[in-house]
Amino acid sequence: MRLKSVLILLSLAILALFSCRKETVANWDVDITGPVVSSKLNIRHFLTDSLFTTSANGILNLNVNREVAYIKVDSLLKLPDTTIVNTFTTPITLTLSPGQSMNILPPTPLTFSLGDGIALKYGIIRTGNLKIKYSNTISEPLNFLYILPGVKKYGQPLIISETIPPGNNSLIKTYPLDGYDIDLTAGGTANYNTITQSYTVSLSPIANAVVANPGTGAKIELSYTEIIPQYAKGYFGMQSVPVNIDTARLDIFKNFNATNFMLSDATLDFRIINEFGAEFSGALSNIKSLNTINQSSITLSTQQLSAININRAFEANNMVNPTIKLISLNKNNSNILPFISNLPDKLTYSGNINLNPLGNTSGFNDFAYFNTGIKVLADINIPMKFVADNFLLQTVSPIDFTNLKQLDNVNYGNFIINAKNGYPFDAILQAYLVNDQNVVIDSLFVPGNNVIAKGITNTQHVVIASSYQRLYIPFDNAKLQNIKKSKNIKLKAKLVMPTPQPPEISLKDTYEIDIDIIIDVNYKVKRK
Repeated sequence: MRLKSVLILLSLAILALFSCRKETVANWDVDITGPVVSSKLNIRHFLTDSLFTTSANGILNLNVNREVAYIKVDSLLKLPDTTIVNTFTTPITLTLSPGQSMNILPPTPLTFSLGDGIALKYGIIRTGNLKIKYSNTISEPLNFLYILPGVKKYGQPLIISETIPPGNNSLIKTYPLDGYDIDLTAGGTANYNTITQSYTVSLSPIANAVVANPGTGAKIELSYTEIIPQYAKGYFGMQSVPVNIDTARLDIFKNFNATNFMLSDATLDFRIINEFGAEFSGALSNIKSLNTINQSSITLSTQQLSAININRAFEANNMVNPTIKLISLNKNNSNILPFISNLPDKLTYSGNINLNPLGNTSGFNDFAYFNTGIKVLADINIPMKFVADNFLLQTVSPIDFTNLKQLDNVNYGNFIINAKNGYPFDAILQAYLVNDQNVVIDSLFVPGNNVIAKGITNTQHVVIASSYQRLYIPFDNAKLQNIKKSKNIKLKAKLVMPTPQPPEISLKDTYEIDIDIIIDVNYKVKRK
């Protein structure tokens, strides 16, 4: 019921009635009666974050999609921090001329230790750094040239050229590697996980000739740190990844609560989406339906999730085409009815994932993009057909009447509610006024005078005609002042099933409660 519309329209009606009178000096009370607003109360209004469809027999179906888990397995391919130290010193006393090279040993490839049988042949670096500490034990500046021919950006190799002043750690610099392609086959001279590097150390052309004693020269400490791939290709090895117990929020039934509630039918489809260019096997276990309001828990019982095999994703035009594994749970292969009838607001789960359970079936063509992995979606379909003693619908709406001064002149009155109930159960209505501290300060309906009788049903408990009822909700100025203090209205509708043995009830698309509100107030008019 749209109380905000009620009061705004009430104010407009009162102002319109008296705005054309001539000015006089008088105070008098008047009674005003008139229609205010019409509204419909439907179960759709209480489950707005869901999609309702209607079956051929007119029964409402609640369809919900939720992401239950997103296991980011791209982190398995993060390159470990790697540090190497190269020294360029003379074994004998040597007189160096400006521009003369000090290279004594040939360059060597750099191999990253990835473990778990991982063999990468290509990658694109999303983020990462190369930090270099330079030391020079010769009294003249040295030039350092470092080339990584297999690490390219816009087709150009990474080249670092620096002049090293004399001194220990006399120069420290960090070079970002973001966006570089990286050939991890060392130009084809090595298998995997390896880059080619070449370097030259020479006396600076602008330096003076210098005598280098044995053991003097340059020390270069190179540290590859925090390298995260945007893309990786190769063989990702056979790895086992535990899925530690975690919780997913559902919030499907946050406005819905019931007593002795049991669905007649429901299905839960798990869509397991593999965005990784590798095969997986695994299992999901310890899946629980948690109702934190009632402190109740139901463990899912099924064999459908104990042995899951997921094919690899494919790539085309630098785009991932994921594969989807569908696992359907119903009342014949699981305890899905009590599981969902628990009205969970959370799910807990755990499990394990095995990467490449059959080995290197791709021939070193596994692939992965950043921020991808295995996504688990839950598609829930619930025909609104159930047994329950009663169930409770509730919703909260914001209000703000602090600036409506016209409310101060209302003495007392009634909201007259003409209700038509098309549901097969009685509806007990109550609306609570909630202040800015989230504290209930008043209620609107009078207990015992807030029941809307159920519609007229046949022997199958299908509504064949709506029932009609008129309710009177009295209010006075004190209650109106509480309305002005309120920031929210919490509306609760308790829907009570027939007793002593509640029958199976089906909610149809045509079921709703129509409400027409008439205002009948005594209003103090002041004119000068």
